[in-house]
Amino acid sequence: MRQYETTFIINPTLSGDEIKQTAQMYVDFLKGEGAEIIHLEEMGVLQLAYPIKKRSSGAYFWLEYSSPSGAIIDKMELAFRRDDNILRYLTIKADKHRTLYNVDKRAGKFEKKAESDEKSETTETAKA
Repeated sequence: MRQYETTFIINPTLSGDEIKQTAQMYVDFLKGEGAEIIHLEEMGVLQLAYPIKKRSSGAYFWLEYSSPSGAIIDKMELAFRRDDNILRYLTIKADKHRTLYNVDKRAGKFEKKAESDEKSETTETAKA
């Protein structure tokens, strides 16, 4: 099965529940088409680099899934184009290196150290 990642931006004028329902609608769509959802991440409402459909911000979602067929991508992107609440979307096919990176990232291998740990290290080197 091939792995894909889709990032999509939802209109921020919707209520919080409507935003989550819209995202869940696409998750359910993928499941109905036989895809396996690996991870859904809500990144929150973020400023856009430039206005899209007269909006300056959007609710970002990142979806990682696997599918036996690439035809599901065309169906989902058609649904995105028809939905007025979707400002932008992008789907990529993840290679094996990207897939391994995502697994490690979810496991917490790339988290930054706490600031207190960094401060204690600098004071220890200053004392030495």
